[in-house]
Amino acid sequence: MSTLLPVHILEEANRPRRLSDAFRCHARGRNLLLSVCLDDYMNANALRVRSMVCFECIQGGANRETFAADADTEGLLDNEIWARLISDMKDPDPVA
Repeated sequence: MSTLLPVHILEEANRPRRLSDAFRCHARGRNLLLSVCLDDYMNANALRVRSMVCFECIQGGANRETFAADADTEGLLDNEIWARLISDMKDPDPVA
C-alpha cells in the first residue's frame, strides 16, 4: 500500500465526521461509511492483522483522530453513537 495520499485527504476539513458520512477510501478504492472505516481500522490495528489493508492505514488513522477530537470537543456522545451502543447491548428476544 502506498503511504502517499492526496493532500486534500490529510486536511482535517475534508475528513468525514459522522458515522453515517460516506467518503472515498483510497486503500480499498471505493466509497465507505465512516463507521465501517473505524471498525475495520480499529480491528486491524488492535488485533495486529497485517494482512488487512486497514492495518496502519494513514487515512483510517486520520479519520479516527478527527472523529475522536470531535467527540472530545462536543463533550457528549451524539445520537448515532448512542443508538449503536444501545442496539449492540440489547438482548435477543427470549425464546418461549
